[in-house]
Amino acid sequence: MDKVLCSECMQLTDYELMPKRETFEIRGEQVTVDTQVAICRACGEEIGIAEVDDVTFSAAYNVYRARHNLLQPEQIRAIRSKYGLGQKAFARLLGWGEVTLARYESGSLQSLSHDQSLRLAEDPSHVRQLLARNAHRLTSRQLEDLDAHLNQLSPEHEDLLVREGAARYGARPGVAKLREMAVFFAGHRDTWRTKLNKLLFYADFLHFNRHGVAISGARYVNMQFGPVPADFYTLQASLVDDTSLDERPSTAGDCSGTVFVANRPFDRSLFSADELQTLDDVARAFDGWSASQISEYSHSEPAWSETGDRDTIDYSFAQRLQLS
Repeated sequence: MDKVLCSECMQLTDYELMPKRETFEIRGEQVTVDTQVAICRACGEEIGIAEVDDVTFSAAYNVYRARHNLLQPEQIRAIRSKYGLGQKAFARLLGWGEVTLARYESGSLQSLSHDQSLRLAEDPSHVRQLLARNAHRLTSRQLEDLDAHLNQLSPEHEDLLVREGAARYGARPGVAKLREMAVFFAGHRDTWRTKLNKLLFYADFLHFNRHGVAISGARYVNMQFGPVPADFYTLQASLVDDTSLDERPSTAGDCSGTVFVANRPFDRSLFSADELQTLDDVARAFDGWSASQISEYSHSEPAWSETGDRDTIDYSFAQRLQLS
């Protein structure tokens, strides 16, 4: 623990955290929370520490939000995540200033009007209306990603991931396995969204190549940047929503996008020894690869080059996989 300067005794000292019940006035209302305060070990007085105070105010705001049925920060993040946009891009889509959404996701208290706007944005049909008004505020790449999300969220789109084809591939429907595969790969460095999708594809198809059965049995489709799990946006959003993964906006050179980081250990118990070996082999094969490198590599796969845009990729292509 770093020493801090106590404003009471003016000593550079250690401190300890002590429980305390505090009451704050938030928008004219009294909100009481059980929290912690920093106590100077030298004089016994409270010390103001930004990190501790932030936690306290966040707890008070959460109580206020719950009292008035306002969205909590994690719910706001989940709404944005299902559309595949970063904080700045989603704020632009909503017609807000670029830092507004970041403040709300970090714990600042949103206005009632902004809360209503966010609740409306839970409905993809409303987001299409926003897109018609604010498309000029997004880049072409952001528009393309958003359109893909909206198509996958439409009522006409197939349900998540595994369907009747799974039995033909010799795998039981394995959404739980696919989720854990995502957690496994997100536990490695530089797991960009594009890279994560390719790693899942290679794991399932390499295992089918070796053993005649896929690990998850997920349905994969042809998209612009290579093979991806069908409705992967919903999959990733659900993992962020339940805190299995953390999504972080990142920039590498001229590219920017989303990097996923695992928040919990990978559950090995769902997988056989052969499946674990395949996952390890795929992780090692692409260790250190950038998203653009693995995307370009996947474009050389017959599974991608011999199928059309948004077509389902049959597991028979596993026999011609470059990775072995």
